[in-house]
Amino acid sequence: MGACLAERVDARGQQHGTGRPGRTLALWGGAAALALVAGGVAIGTVNATVYSPEAQVERYLEALAAGDGAAALGLAGGTGTGAEGSGTGDSGTADSGTGDSDTPGPPPGTATTLLDGGPLAAGFAALEDVTVSRGAETGNGVEVEVGYRVDGEDHATTFAVEHEGRDWLFFDRWRMAPVALSTVRVAPGVWPAEAAGQHLAGTVNGEEVTLTGESSPVQDFAVLPPAAVSGAATSTYLEAGPVRTVVDGADPSAPLPLTLTLRYTEAVAAEANRQVDEYLSECTEQQVLHPAGCPMGYDTLNRIPPDTISWSVSPDPTVEIEPLPADDEGGEGAPGEADVTVAAPVRTEARLTLEEIDLVTGERRRVEHAEPVVLEADLQVGPESVRYAPQAP
Repeated sequence: MGACLAERVDARGQQHGTGRPGRTLALWGGAAALALVAGGVAIGTVNATVYSPEAQVERYLEALAAGDGAAALGLAGGTGTGAEGSGTGDSGTADSGTGDSDTPGPPPGTATTLLDGGPLAAGFAALEDVTVSRGAETGNGVEVEVGYRVDGEDHATTFAVEHEGRDWLFFDRWRMAPVALSTVRVAPGVWPAEAAGQHLAGTVNGEEVTLTGESSPVQDFAVLPPAAVSGAATSTYLEAGPVRTVVDGADPSAPLPLTLTLRYTEAVAAEANRQVDEYLSECTEQQVLHPAGCPMGYDTLNRIPPDTISWSVSPDPTVEIEPLPADDEGGEGAPGEADVTVAAPVRTEARLTLEEIDLVTGERRRVEHAEPVVLEADLQVGPESVRYAPQAP
């Protein structure tokens, strides 16, 4: 059989003019060498892109951008993944990349609002010009730096990415070292002392939240870096414009403050004026010479028919509210706590008309009396309440 096969090969070689076995073997060897070279280039390219340490961090950032908290926490917890967010073990089977996480959970009382959904996505959406680059080598991996800008300022967050071996003999397998959760503490810079123990409604990264506390409302939020956290207060009588802080993860051991600079809303003055109007109306409705609990009165020795007594106030008084102090100008109490809310004295004039009957002659005469009124009051303002308490003589 061997002789016949050799004869057929020799015959085909003579027919086609290629009867040189050495040349055939050289062609096969060259093709094999080219395949190995091409394969090596492809493997190197895939390892430099799809299976690179930078790709691991990029998948983490994509999870943040999508508001996918489960995927982001899985990656941040040190769960290794391969291409397209799924890993391949030595057996070649795919895993979900969301296995047991080594990321420490938030401390008790820390809100997880910013770890999923819209608030998570909003925190990443505020980052501009995001770049991912490889940094220094570590003992078993490399550092990957994420650069970005927030409000015109440059920031960076560095992640450690560890090499865990290879899949299918060729492809590198990486995982992010566990990323510690950072904490942002949202609290008012100055809080009216009379509002101690009350709640404050607000928003954090667009999500409605309620800040609570024994003396001043405060809330800690767990955050996956990098992120920008924006907060505002939205209650009826106290508000704070949006403020923002950047969480780069550099020092996760201490809460990062997000201070809300509170101010009174226009509704405070409106409600205080309503209450002072109501108070003075109750005074003027009393047909007596000294209205009870009111800042005016009239003295005479003559007899006064009660039905002739008529009080009025003019001009219409206006309550002016002194603004809350700046965050670094609080009262003498606890830090961040203001003195009792202050309203400027109200100045107006009380006017009285009546008839007097002379006790000796019996003569009746019409009397018009006017006196200045300076009305001071205790004003107490909370997020959802206003109390104007006049200091009556």
